[in-house]
Amino acid sequence: MKKSILALAVLGAFAGAASAQSSVTIYGKLNAELGKDLGTADKALMDRAGSRLGFRGVEDLGGGLKATFGIEHRFNPASGAANANFWNGYSTAGLQGSFGWVRVGRDYTPAFLMIQNQIDPFGGDTVAHLRDIGMRVGGITKVRSASMVEYHIGMSGFNFGAQIAESNTNGGGKRPVSFAANYAAGPLFVGAGYEDPNGSNDKQWSLGGRYNFGAATVSAGFSKGTTQANADAKGFLVGVNVPVGAADLKAGFASQKVGSTTVSSKLGLGVHYNLSKRTKVFADFGRDSKLATEKTGYDFGVQHNF
Repeated sequence: MKKSILALAVLGAFAGAASAQSSVTIYGKLNAELGKDLGTADKALMDRAGSRLGFRGVEDLGGGLKATFGIEHRFNPASGAANANFWNGYSTAGLQGSFGWVRVGRDYTPAFLMIQNQIDPFGGDTVAHLRDIGMRVGGITKVRSASMVEYHIGMSGFNFGAQIAESNTNGGGKRPVSFAANYAAGPLFVGAGYEDPNGSNDKQWSLGGRYNFGAATVSAGFSKGTTQANADAKGFLVGVNVPVGAADLKAGFASQKVGSTTVSSKLGLGVHYNLSKRTKVFADFGRDSKLATEKTGYDFGVQHNF
């Protein structure tokens, strides 16, 4: 009996050590909003935030070296339908240490993740979103790259990322590259990024920042580039988020010009009320004065994160 108890204790100790050396996190987002998008008269159940289910993990290999992985599935909560790419969010494997981290697979571009997605007070979500107008101009940039290799490092609030991917054209175009740097400390965030997709002419750089004054967080950004058709494209975005109790009052404006034509000029307004740290309800309004028809849109929704 004593030997059995001792054996169980030893096995328990080994199991505890093994579990301490590796971990897997399950996370997700469920987002549903009822409303009308800009540019259409149709009312529908929408998901502008991108509902998802993800898994990420890390294994301690010893000597400060760790193995990492991440996979994220995107789906439509209204129908349950999956995206054409099952792991559409990202799918990566890599190594991490004092040198930073290296990952391979499919992932967000550094220019998108570290700067373009950081300035919009709506985070690119809801009908009021401004990111794709002020920070991603002329249809130049990509959100993600497949068959990529990337390197990131961070220290003392400074972060740097660089990525190169296989060409996504059958004609053997350039290898897409993207890099970005940002600095985040206390209330301040500033960053800049550059992206050169696989076309012969397309490229874009972006810069922006935000500052939390306590009573409000103010953000501003600017992007400029050249389209594949060799046309100049540029845009800007300004935004503010004002916390009032459990609510966040959001507002912003973004404009985009391609060549000499202003193709988009959009106002976004929203109220997001936090029921808890993980659940909120929201209502938003957007108006783009440059749309030919249906210049306005609205939504009412709920979002839960786990």
